[in-house]
Amino acid sequence: MNIKQFIELIRVPSLSATAIPLLLGLAISYKLGSINAAMWIDLFVVALLMQIATNMANEHGDYIHGVDKRASYGFAGLIVKGEVSSKEIRNMTIATYTFAGIFAVPLVLYKGFVILLLGLFALAVSVLYSEGPLPLSKTPFGEIAVGIVMGFVELVATQIVTYGEVTSLGLVCTLPVALFVASILTGANIRDIKKDKDAGRKTLAVLLGSQRARTLYYSMLLVAYASSVAIAAYARYVAIFFVLATIPLAVVLLSKLNKSNFKYAVKFTSLIYLLFGIAFALAIITPLY
Repeated sequence: MNIKQFIELIRVPSLSATAIPLLLGLAISYKLGSINAAMWIDLFVVALLMQIATNMANEHGDYIHGVDKRASYGFAGLIVKGEVSSKEIRNMTIATYTFAGIFAVPLVLYKGFVILLLGLFALAVSVLYSEGPLPLSKTPFGEIAVGIVMGFVELVATQIVTYGEVTSLGLVCTLPVALFVASILTGANIRDIKKDKDAGRKTLAVLLGSQRARTLYYSMLLVAYASSVAIAAYARYVAIFFVLATIPLAVVLLSKLNKSNFKYAVKFTSLIYLLFGIAFALAIITPLY
């Protein structure tokens, strides 16, 4: 496997789903005056490896369950194109999970049982999302699963590792984060409605239909932005104008996304999320005078 194929396999644009909750958790801890940078870096590596492994498992699982019968936009399609065997992808996935587990050892030794439980829960969702007799990706519960893991679990874990406890600000920030990451999946499922229907999948987008699924997608983004404004009122020191400044570009990207019939759903939504998350982190750490 060459570098280009590997980059396609791990779906680089989607990695913002991991980067943002860890960045926000760090920003909150920094604002409160106490961070453990070394442990945050370790957690970031673990979370990134977990998402990379999840993306690999998704490639393998979709092939095994007959969803990917030919290469399509948004999927590497390395197995169906005959460039890599399903066994190779499976072995790479297991190896990546193993490395994540090795890097997680210091975190468990440092923070103990709670971090272990959060990690095991995230691992279970990661594996069950694409593998097993009834993968989550085949059900309407995919958005809920990724929202919990990459919204709530990752942000809470970051707070515990960097600050020592979960703060009220950290908890309320899980809402916009969970909504954004869930919207990435909803956008991808809107793009793949026809393919998922043919494969017998019952994703939320398939059950709702294209138009209602699009309404859900835009609603999640709207509530994510609105809740960030509400959080600004709750935490008076949040300079929310940084977040509001991302709205014009988000509108432009969403317009292009709609015209493309959601072909670039993951790429554009992940970019909006990345900009939103960076702006939100800056807003949290910037004092108001």
